[in-house]
Amino acid sequence: MSRNVLLILADAAEAKTVRRSLVDSRDGPFRVECVNRCGDAIKRLGSQGGEEIAAVVVDLSLPDSQGIQTLEQLQYASPHVPILVLSHLRDEDVARLAVQRGAQDYLLQERLDGHSLARALSSMLERSAYAEALFLESQRAQVTLNSIGDAVISTDVAGNVTYLNAVAESMTGWSRLEASGRPLQEVLHIIDGDSREPALNPLAMAMLHNKSVSLSANCVLIRRDGYESGIEDTRHPCTTPAGR
Repeated sequence: MSRNVLLILADAAEAKTVRRSLVDSRDGPFRVECVNRCGDAIKRLGSQGGEEIAAVVVDLSLPDSQGIQTLEQLQYASPHVPILVLSHLRDEDVARLAVQRGAQDYLLQERLDGHSLARALSSMLERSAYAEALFLESQRAQVTLNSIGDAVISTDVAGNVTYLNAVAESMTGWSRLEASGRPLQEVLHIIDGDSREPALNPLAMAMLHNKSVSLSANCVLIRRDGYESGIEDTRHPCTTPAGR
């Protein structure tokens, strides 16, 4: 995991103190690059020449940019790099607003000690790495589900659709966006091929008994445009470690 930090502080003395605390920290080691203007930071974030920036530490009051505008410019320049705001007590309301707008956290410079910034930065980098790993795992799962030949549909506990893979979209005639939030029975319209009556809903049984449940034989799926096809179907509950 990269520990390269871009420090953006207008005050040279403060920047020197903060840089020293990070370089010498036991929670590091951090490699710290310093700039004092938002424009210089944006150029560095867009540069491919140096080591990749893993995190930004910034005082939002800079010579060429002030307040939330500073945060927004940094986010636009590199939306995936986490940002830790350093703030003075007089600007704490702006720092809180920055967190609401997407900054990871803020620290007050009047209350910094030799370890609090390094600990906060290390924790932020760990959270960012974990979030990236989850995102990549989700992307891999998405590619896998769209590569298989079976239709896959998921619902919430109320039975409303939350996901369709590409095959499910083709078989049902519903796009993922259109189907999202609709009752499963509306999207997955299944009847008994002999009686033409609605097929028994195995979804409720799967959740009730907490096990896989299959459709009865001779079931027919009616696509959104009326086209009919014989299908086989299995429902399986996904539970949390706590059993919910």
